Amino acid sequence: MPFDWRMVFDPGIETAIVVIAALGIALAVHLYRQHRITRQRLSEHYATAERLTAALDRIDIGIVLLNADTRAEFINRAFRNYFMLPDAKADSKPPLIALMYHARDTGAYAFSDDEIDHFIARRVEQIRSGTPAEEILRLASGRVLRLSWAVLPDGGRMLSYTPVTDLIRHSDNIADRDDYLAMRGADVFSSRLAPAE
Repeated sequence: MPFDWRMVFDPGIETAIVVIAALGIALAVHLYRQHRITRQRLSEHYATAERLTAALDRIDIGIVLLNADTRAEFINRAFRNYFMLPDAKADSKPPLIALMYHARDTGAYAFSDDEIDHFIARRVEQIRSGTPAEEILRLASGRVLRLSWAVLPDGGRMLSYTPVTDLIRHSDNIADRDDYLAMRGADVFSSRLAPAE
């Protein structure tokens, strides 16, 4: 049966073709607008992330954000400086244990050789378990940091290393220093902390 071309010019068919074309154009315009909105939101998100990174790199508190597998997703400049962590290593998203071993290998911790591995094992286990805590950490450089961590909503961890060296240095006697440290959180290293000269 041959095709009847007169049907193409039927007003009902013409209307259907116009409606289909209009719907196609409307869909294409909608998808284009959605794509532009998504690109704009993504651009704003990246700009916000860059501002936040720049701000966190300007503070003297060391910050490490770990994902749920305890791999570092962000390490700020203060942490890198405290533990002599090269940018290439920090940007490679190392696991928590690698950060701890790096600090050990560079001699950043003020621990004896027989204490350091036990300290690292205990600290990694505490952070992984998610029990929030604060502890005082003395570095070989003479700096004293208050280490605290918290569990994030996505199962990751945020570690913060707050410098408290000046507070300890300005303490007139050990009793005042211990009182201050007791107010700030657990002080498991008090026997190792001497007033800074």
